[in-house]
Amino acid sequence: MSSLRTSLIVFLAAAGLFAAGCDKKPADQAKKDGAKEANKVVAIVNGDSIMESDYQGYLQLRQQQAGPIPDKDKEKKIVLDEMIEKTLLAQHAISNKLDQDPEVSALMKRVREEILAQAVKRKLLRENPITDDDVKKRFEHEVENTHKTEYKARHILVKEESEAKNIIAQLQKGAKFDKLAKDKSIDTQSGKSGGELGWINQGMVVPEFFNAVMKMNKGAVTAEPVKSDFGWHIIKVEDTRPLKVPTFEQFMSDQRARANIYRKMQDDRIGELVKDIKAKAKITVN
Repeated sequence: MSSLRTSLIVFLAAAGLFAAGCDKKPADQAKKDGAKEANKVVAIVNGDSIMESDYQGYLQLRQQQAGPIPDKDKEKKIVLDEMIEKTLLAQHAISNKLDQDPEVSALMKRVREEILAQAVKRKLLRENPITDDDVKKRFEHEVENTHKTEYKARHILVKEESEAKNIIAQLQKGAKFDKLAKDKSIDTQSGKSGGELGWINQGMVVPEFFNAVMKMNKGAVTAEPVKSDFGWHIIKVEDTRPLKVPTFEQFMSDQRARANIYRKMQDDRIGELVKDIKAKAKITVN
């Protein structure tokens, strides 16, 4: 197998672009048939083979980016022509030793690292899939540790603490919060509506902001500005109400919420693996 074809297969696999079988044959037979079909040579370019599996992977990648072509015979010709041209250009680059150029070599190293990192993540998640029971346990844990009140809040965000303190002083003298938000807030989206954030709960805003809100009474304005990575906040709590917590069944019926918790749990598993690998590694930072 040539180095060019190996690189192509690895890239397509890392992108998750190999076509999956969808017929009704028994699993073992379908697997054998699929492997046989994937190993079929569709073109040979100066000795480098382009396999059916390479073609199907590239086809899916192209369809995702540019959309499918209705005329399948025309699409096959276009896709195969593109693959042949890319193979020829890669061969030409290697024959001219462009792969040895320091900038190109460094870029290829970064791409290789990214492909291998993605392969490790996919293998981990394939061998340790997130089950519905895992999600339910995580959901119950999150509900148990979630603050049970939500707040209707406004804020004014500025860059400097001194400016924030000046705004608080103006509010204490009777200035209108919504007017100052429109005039002063660098959060232009909420500033246009007088600093209105609507109803917020834990996780919707940065921790520093929510920690301050939790300590405030209805109608109160922060006596001191609250610092976050975004700047300095002056916060007003207009109202409070109990947080409506959905049942697990309601939660799972929300596709976006379900996708988010699966993604978060996957990220956590990957993070645990990275933490373990890092703990065993010898790392020197200059």
